[in-house]
Amino acid sequence: MSISNADDKLTLFGLTRQEAAIYRALCREDAPLTGYEIAKLTGISRSNVYAAVGALTDKGAAYVMEGSPARYSSVSPKEFCGNYIRKLEGYSEELQKELPAAVHSTDGYITVNGSQRIIDTVRGMLSSVRERVYISADSGFISDIADDLKGLLDRGMKVVIITPETDAVPEGAIIYHAECGEGQIRIIADGASVLTGEISRDGLPCSCLFSTKENLVSVLKESLKNQIELIRIREEKVIPQA
Repeated sequence: MSISNADDKLTLFGLTRQEAAIYRALCREDAPLTGYEIAKLTGISRSNVYAAVGALTDKGAAYVMEGSPARYSSVSPKEFCGNYIRKLEGYSEELQKELPAAVHSTDGYITVNGSQRIIDTVRGMLSSVRERVYISADSGFISDIADDLKGLLDRGMKVVIITPETDAVPEGAIIYHAECGEGQIRIIADGASVLTGEISRDGLPCSCLFSTKENLVSVLKESLKNQIELIRIREEKVIPQA
């Protein structure tokens, strides 16, 4: 799911929609604002404004300048968001130590629904790669995960990509040119896990199948191997031999 609205994005950083609206108003102004001025700018009642700016200061999104009346200014988005992310990273490390490791088996066939969940699953697969990954996908999807692929290449991993266009492919990847079908994805990570299916770029329902089952891994591995071999044969026929 793509999030384009600023208020929606700010709610991901712990703000209510009312707090997000006030934070945006503070960011737009060069000088600190009183509660009365904020209420006029946003159309939010003064009582709600004072409650919201109090919450914003507690959450690290605003400064309060004491005086009569008190005035408020925004913490820069870079500082506010950076502090929030660092706090979550700290909580993540604590939870990984405090909570038991998952005992649920994923040795089966798992349906992954929705574009964002599919991309998250792919990124999870790529972050765990230790040797190599094979990907067949259109250029739009390759562009979405280009930074993740570059990270693998920087770590010395083998990255093989089958795609019709190469503009988004990071330098260092092994590339085979071929049509893959719009939205079609096939991925094998370390010959141990696979993801195959379709991703939508227009918000329509879509799903992929993820599995570590040896039979599906073998089938997809053989399919990509055959596709690469056909591409090589085709290219040899096109390129004149010395």
